Amino acid sequence: MAVMVTMTLKTDAATYQAMHGQLLPMAKQAGMLFHSGHEAEGGVALVDFWPSADAFQKFMEGPAGEAMQAAGMEPPDDIAITEVLTADS
Repeated sequence: MAVMVTMTLKTDAATYQAMHGQLLPMAKQAGMLFHSGHEAEGGVALVDFWPSADAFQKFMEGPAGEAMQAAGMEPPDDIAITEVLTADS
């Protein structure tokens, strides 16, 4: 079942933009359906849609986690995964 994932990256917009350019193609290849990010208190807030929680978790444990570690960024502590009825593009 498709899921909506929300989280806040504790970083600045420039670091986020650099990571975004590298990770977006990999995220799409991993199945990500939709991604958005905006500046928020404490960092950059994200809203993503994935085909499953498992697909998202694999991406976080692989490319996204590696990129955050390389940037010296702590993993988000506010990840919320919500099953959705539909996730249409």
